Amino acid sequence: MKKRILLVVGLQIFMVLSSCSSDSGDNNSPITEELREGEIKADFISGYSVDDFVIDNDGGAFIVGQTPNDKDYLIKFQQIDKNGNSTLLKGITDVSLLQSRLAVSPTGDFLLTAYNNHSDGNKIFRFQNNYTELNLFYTMQPISSPLANKFNITAITGNNDNTYFVFDQGNKQMKRFVPELNTDVFVAGSGKNAIVDGTGLDAGLGSVSKIISHNNILYFIDNLDIDNTFVSSNIRKLEYVNNQWKITTLLSTTISSEYFRDIVFDSKNDFLVLKGKGIYKLNLSDNTFSLFKEGELKIVAFGKNATHRQAVDFTYLKSFKIKNNDLYLVTNSDMIKISDFQAKFTAAEK
Repeated sequence: MKKRILLVVGLQIFMVLSSCSSDSGDNNSPITEELREGEIKADFISGYSVDDFVIDNDGGAFIVGQTPNDKDYLIKFQQIDKNGNSTLLKGITDVSLLQSRLAVSPTGDFLLTAYNNHSDGNKIFRFQNNYTELNLFYTMQPISSPLANKFNITAITGNNDNTYFVFDQGNKQMKRFVPELNTDVFVAGSGKNAIVDGTGLDAGLGSVSKIISHNNILYFIDNLDIDNTFVSSNIRKLEYVNNQWKITTLLSTTISSEYFRDIVFDSKNDFLVLKGKGIYKLNLSDNTFSLFKEGELKIVAFGKNATHRQAVDFTYLKSFKIKNNDLYLVTNSDMIKISDFQAKFTAAEK
C-alpha cells in the first residue's frame, strides 16, 4: 500500500515538473506569442553592453562594448543578426580602447577610436583580415603650436564621400580626415572652451559627443562645462558655405537633466533627438521642437525557449538609431530592435 502511495505521489510530482518545463518553453513546446495590453513586440533584446554601434543594409548590428564579466576580453566587437544571434568578430584586451566609437567606410571597413583615450587619443584603428586584426589606420597630425594640447578624439563620423570628421577634445577643434591623401585638415574651432557660432577659427566648441552626416551637412551634440559645472547642451550644424566651414547652433538647453544624448534622421528625413524623458522631433526649417515618444515602453521578445519582457524608460535610454523603419535602442544593459516601429507604436496606444 505504501509503495502504491509513493508511486502516485511521484507521478504527480513528475507531471507538475513537466508542466512547469512546458510553460518556460522547450524545443518541443514553442513559446506562444501573446502580447499583453500596451506591449510592443521586439525582434530581439540582446543582453549586451554597447558603447557604440552601426547598422548594415541587412538590418544587422555591429556593436563594440565592454564585457566586465568576461575573463578573456575587456571589449568585444560583435555582429548581431536580425534575429538577435551574436557572432564574436574580435576580442580586445587593451584597456586604452574602452568606450570606443565606430565609423564605417563606403567599402564596409570598420574604423574605431577610443573615447577619452589620453595615450592614443590621436589614433584611428581599422579592423582587417576578416575582423581578426585591429591595426593602426591613421594618426592625426599634431597642431604646430607650443600651446597645443594632446589630440583626443571623442567623436567620429563618415561623410559618405570617403572622408571623416572628428572632434579633438584636447584642442576644441573639428578636423577632417582624408584617407586617399593620407592627411587631415583643420575645419573649425578657436581652441577656446565656448559655444560661439561662426566660421573657421572664429567658431567656439565645447565637448562634442556625437556627430552625424546628412546631405553633406554635419549635425552634432556639443555640451559646455566650465570648471566641471554644466552650462549648456547644444545641437549644432557644420556646413560648407562660401568656401568656409560654418557652425550654427540650432537648439540649446541650460537644464542639466535635459541634455541632448543622441540624434538621428529617420526614413522620412525627420530629425529626431533623444533628451530628458523621451525622443523629440526638431523641425530644421524653423527649429521648432515637438514630442515624438516619451515615458516608458513595454516590450516583449519571443524566443524559442523563453519570453523576455522588459520596460524601457526613455529617461535612461543611452542611444538609438533608425534604419529604414526599424528602431534600435540601447540601454545600460541591452540592445533592442523593433521592426516596423511606427505601426507598432500606434497599435500599442489604441
